[in-house]
Parts: sequence; C-alpha cells; structure tokens
Amino acid sequence: MGKTLRAFAILCVVCLVSVYGQPDGARPVVRIYLGDQPPLITEKGGIINLVAAEALRRGGYTASFEFLPIGRMLKSLEQDSLDLYITPTNTAGQHNPHVLFLAAKGVFFFLKSRSPRPLPSRIEDLAGKKVGTVTNSPLRAMFEKAGIIVDEGPFETMFQKLAAGRVDFVTTADVGGLLTISRQFPGREGEFDFTELSYTTIGAGLYAKPGSEGEAVLEAARKGFESMKADGTLARMLKEAFGSEYSPRVFVY
Repeated sequence: MGKTLRAFAILCVVCLVSVYGQPDGARPVVRIYLGDQPPLITEKGGIINLVAAEALRRGGYTASFEFLPIGRMLKSLEQDSLDLYITPTNTAGQHNPHVLFLAAKGVFFFLKSRSPRPLPSRIEDLAGKKVGTVTNSPLRAMFEKAGIIVDEGPFETMFQKLAAGRVDFVTTADVGGLLTISRQFPGREGEFDFTELSYTTIGAGLYAKPGSEGEAVLEAARKGFESMKADGTLARMLKEAFGSEYSPRVFVY
C-alpha cells in the first residue's frame, strides 16, 4: 500500500508539472510556442525570442521555445489552442493577456531604379501592383481588398524577387527589411528604398491564456523587460541585432 501511495504522489507531481512547471534546477521552465517569422522571430536567434528569453530569465523562468510551421502556428492562434506563445500583433490571438516588447513600422520596399511616381500615400495607391509577402501572410485580405496583387513565398526569397523585378514591392517591417537587404545584398544597400507610407505598426510580444499561471509568467516577463531597459541590456541587444544606424527605428514598449 505504501508503494502505491508513493507512486500516486509521484504521478500527481508529474501531472502538475505541465507547460508551466518543468524544473530546471530552481528555475521553472516555460514552453513557449512560436512560428518562424524571420528576421525578427527565428530559431537561429531572432531578436524577439532573445529578448523574451532574457526577460523571463530575469523574472525567474527558463524559456523553452517550440517552433511550429508558420501555417500550423497561425491555425493554432485562430483556434486559441496555445497556452503560451510569441506572435506579432497582426495575427490572431490578440485577445489573450500579453506583454509587448518591440515594434516596427510595416512598409513597402522598392528598387530606386523603379521608384514609383508619385510615391504612394495610401495602400489603395498600390492597386494593380504585385507585392511580395511571406507565405500565409495575415495581410493578404487587407491588401487584396485594396486591389494589390499578393505574391506569397518564403521570407528569404522576397528581396531576391524584388531585385530581379518579379515583384513591384516587398512588404515587411522597416528594420527587418533593412537588416535583410544588408545581409543578402552587401554593398548594394543603396539600390533599395522604402515608402514613408506605413500600413501599420507591427509589435511582438508574449501571450498567455487567462489564468493565474499564465499571469505569473507575464508579470515575470514584464519585470524582466523593465530591468533590461533600465540597465542598458536591451539597448545593447538592439544595437548588436540592427547596428547603430537601424536600431533607433525599433519602437520599445
């Protein structure tokens, strides 16, 4: 009977140690779901997940990221089936409690050699133009309503299509686009430009389903993030990620 009770007690502990409680020494591990959305959210060290991990570490947690294919991630957000997740503010899932970290303006990049005249002042001015965006883009409906021809594909190929003249514009966050151009076209950065027109400010943060466990994680992330801002860690991370020229364009919540 004693063995049975001990086994039952162990089972109870295992059941309680779920998304919020995998032990890592004295620091609980939280499993966070996210979809690969380069260059800001990536398995190879996107700035958003790096910031979230450091904020949670300072708040007493260890972040364990589980990356989902972007299509599955977006469907999971629509179904509200994730307990903890990181996502941009232009996807489903915004109804849950959250803490936002960073944001950037969504703009349209183009080749200077094919600069539109006049420059667009509203997205309807791009009607009939082919605009490259990521696969499963949450922007498709808004763009198609404005008469834009949407060309979806992997993020890594978007600016290559723009350089080859296969699309008229590419849409992404300004700092993300600038960073990608500098990596893919070193020495050719001057060939590209982007519109002053911004269709939205795209933020990104950590979200949790309502409940005391999720709220505790979010509060830890908030406190950790405030600490990062106060001691200069966040500024250093942004400078390392985007360089001195582009990092001031990042909006910090």
